[in-house]
Amino acid sequence: MEFLTASFQVIFEKIFDYTIGAVGHQIGYPIFYKKNVDNLRKKVKELENARDSVQRRVDVATRNVEKIENNVQMWLTDVEEIMAKARYQLSKRADKLRLKVKEINDRGEFSRIGYRERIQVIGTTIFTKGYEDFESRKSIFEGVMKALKDENIRAIGVYGMGGTGKTMLVEEVARQASEEKLFDEVVPIVVSQTPNLEKIQKESAKELGLIFKDEETDLEKAHLLHQRLNQGKKILIIIDDIWKKLDLEHLEARGISFEDDKKKCKILLTSRSRDVLDAQEIFPVGVLLDNEATYLFRKIVGDIVETSDFKSIVAEVIEECGGLPIAITTVAHALKSKKAQHDWRDALRELKMANPIEIDGVHEKVYASIKLSYNVLSKEAQSVFLFCSTFQEDVDIPIKFLWRLLVGLDFFQDVFTMEEVREQGVYIGRKTQSLLLVVRR
Repeated sequence: MEFLTASFQVIFEKIFDYTIGAVGHQIGYPIFYKKNVDNLRKKVKELENARDSVQRRVDVATRNVEKIENNVQMWLTDVEEIMAKARYQLSKRADKLRLKVKEINDRGEFSRIGYRERIQVIGTTIFTKGYEDFESRKSIFEGVMKALKDENIRAIGVYGMGGTGKTMLVEEVARQASEEKLFDEVVPIVVSQTPNLEKIQKESAKELGLIFKDEETDLEKAHLLHQRLNQGKKILIIIDDIWKKLDLEHLEARGISFEDDKKKCKILLTSRSRDVLDAQEIFPVGVLLDNEATYLFRKIVGDIVETSDFKSIVAEVIEECGGLPIAITTVAHALKSKKAQHDWRDALRELKMANPIEIDGVHEKVYASIKLSYNVLSKEAQSVFLFCSTFQEDVDIPIKFLWRLLVGLDFFQDVFTMEEVREQGVYIGRKTQSLLLVVRR
């Protein structure tokens, strides 16, 4: 009997041990499950951050027409594969997967992402604040948009005398094209009076995020720009304010050419003369209709145009602007703070008596309006305007930078503190800025 009792006790202890072990395992499983999964999630997040960082460097290298290193591409592939597995992991595999994620993350340190391939040389070889959707502009706008969507049209031209609003129209076209996702990238370039192919090439590269190296030859730069333009993206290049004929073959020699030009990329040109445009579709931009000119002037000046004492003189002032948007906005801004009739009559007399200098592509009404706008400036603002004219054409002049130059030149008189100098400089700079923008357009 004692023997059976002892045997039963041994068997009972064994069963108890196994039962407690199994129960303990089941109780501990959720604890280890949560710990393993939490650790895995943490490592996956670290890997995601590392991947995003490397991908940004890859994007920069791609824009600069660099070949991505094989180890970088393999690492990105490994990342995507392991992250896909991590999304569907089982608890028992979570810890092993965490170690694998960590191992891939540790390999994500690259001193170099990409490189440029050497080319084999054989022989010698840019949105529109202030745009108005006027009826006189609708057909032009719609025509340009239709041409941009036509796969058989490579180059489109817009022309008209200075001051008709070609640049603003084209900028609105670019905005609309981007909104409709017709293009992945828009490259605005201002040419002005003397076409400089090297400048056009450099600005195109800059807008595309392509950085040329000093040691690269002209041929290498052209090759790199050509590659950048033919990476499969749809690109719109806007070449604004052409004064002399710009042969597209000369642009191609600088790398501005497309292998699949009809389907992906377009060139949009603007000029004051139709004769200089090398394009398949060309659209003329004329002056505003009378009601459009009145609306634009009234929008800037305000309700004074509706008062009986001013109606006749306002109508004459608008007529002197010749329907040119640039003349209308310039004169309106110059007169909007004037409340006395004699100021308006003096302005009207000046507009009528202006003796315009003949400038190719510039309407005499534009000259008269700019002269009026200049004359209403203070003597200090006029001096600043003339000083700005010494800068290179089409260069941007930040007000703060201009202020520093004027301080260095001891321009400001009768001011005694730096705060007074700063306030006067900013005030004069802003007064002059609107006229500078008008002259630039």
